[in-house]
Parts: sequence; C-alpha cells; structure tokens
Amino acid sequence: GKITGKRINQMTQRQWMKDLRERSPRVHCITNYVTAGDVANMVLAAGGSPVMAQGLHEVEDVTSICSSLVLNLGTLEERTIPAMEAAGRKAAGLGLPVILDPVGVTASRFRRQTAIDIIRKTSSSVIRGNEAEIRALNQELRGHETGNTCGVDSETFGTIESRMETACSLRDLTGAVVVMTGVEDVVAGKEKKFIVRNGHPWMARITGSGCMLDGLMGAFCGLYGEPGLAGLTEEAAVTALSAHGLCGELAAAETAKRGGGTGTFRMYLLDKMSLLDDGTLERGKKIEIR
Repeated sequence: GKITGKRINQMTQRQWMKDLRERSPRVHCITNYVTAGDVANMVLAAGGSPVMAQGLHEVEDVTSICSSLVLNLGTLEERTIPAMEAAGRKAAGLGLPVILDPVGVTASRFRRQTAIDIIRKTSSSVIRGNEAEIRALNQELRGHETGNTCGVDSETFGTIESRMETACSLRDLTGAVVVMTGVEDVVAGKEKKFIVRNGHPWMARITGSGCMLDGLMGAFCGLYGEPGLAGLTEEAAVTALSAHGLCGELAAAETAKRGGGTGTFRMYLLDKMSLLDDGTLERGKKIEIR
C-alpha cells in the first residue's frame, strides 16, 4: 500500500543549493576507483569541494580539515580498510557526519565483515544501500549469516512497508540514518521516516549514480555541521536524495528531447545538478513524511 504523509516542505525551509555554493563544504571521499571522478564532479556540481585522499598516513589529517566523510566499499581492497577505519574514527571524534555505502556486501563475506567492522569501529551517521545490501547488514548484525548473491544490482523486491521495517531495524542497531534506495527510496531517520519518489530508471543504467549520491549526501550533511545541528542529518540526507533524483528526471527529459542515450544522460545528470537552484528543488521534490 501507499504510505502517505505530510510533504517535507512543511519543515523549516533552507536554501540548500544557495548555501552549498556559498559555503562549499569540503567532503573527504574514500571511494572506489571506477567512479571516483564522477563522485568528485558531482560534489563540485552541487557546490561542494571534494578531497579524494586514501593514504593511511594522511587520511586523519585530511578528515580533520573537512566537513564530512564518505566511505564507499565499491572496489574494496585490504590496504584501504585501515585508512577507512582511521578516517572514520577521526571523523567520529570531531563530530563530523560519516556516510557509509556498503557496496556489494551481498557478494562476499569479506565485504560484509568489512562493513560490519566499520560500523562497529566508527560512528556512521548515514548508511546508504540498496534493498539487498541493507537487508544483509541487518541480518548479519543480528547474528544471522547470509550467503553470497548478486553484487551491486539495485533491484527492489519488497513492499514499501517491509523495506521501511528493515531500514528502521538497521537504524535501531546502528544509530545511523538508514537510506534504502530503490524504485521508491525509503529513509529511516532518527526522528521521522521518509519516502522519496524522485528519480528515473536510467539512473540505474549508468555506473556511479549511487556513488555520486554518496558524495552529494556528504556535501549536504556537511553543510550545517556546526555543533548542536546534528539533528539535521536526516533532513540533509533526504534532501540530497531528492535533489539527485530530480536531476535524474530533468536529465532524462533533456536526453529524450535530444535523442541521446545513456552517455548523454550521464552528462546531463551533472549539468542539471550544476544548474539546480532552490526554487527548482522546492517545486520538483517528491518527499513524504511518515
């Protein structure tokens, strides 16, 4: 069934895009080499400032001069794990938001254990994954071992209600805002629950769309990072999610008008984010609060 609720525009209005471009929050991204350039460009398009440092001997210093940290397990290697954990501990100690993307945890025991170790050793503010990834983490943290299945496919198979229940369960286990992306995105916040209906199917046909979203969430979550404003994390994550999906919709319309394909769509996705303003975001967001 459809979950209904109040629109998010009944919440406090913020000039997200204007503030992003004026304040340019620095986002430390330890991400995968397949999409690192796309992530950096998406953060720049939104108005943030990306830093892509992964060396163990510098990640703590780099994190200390940033507004947020993004940890993405896409091309996970043994040597990057200590750097992720060191950066995560530093961010937690400074009270900075940490966005964890447990990419492909359904594909191998190594990935699942790494994600669990990062969750336990650091303080993730946001955990973002597809339905299979969030379900696997929830089961593993409850002591139920899961097998290896597909990697990073973003298939949605549960009802909105069951997906929200799983997201809330992982939130309760970790204390993080849990974002489960899919046909409709569900978000289990610490105070509220959300459904985001922005987006376009073509976003699943280019590599890196989810990774770009991680970077965006880092920028949005790091924007109002002053002490005492930690409660904005769920609002920031939801707004980033909606903005990303809205740009996908706008990019798909522009691509169709020009007779382009997925390569053209990828280009326009960045273009639309670089041009996105608060008025367009306010008119185009499709967010429900439950």
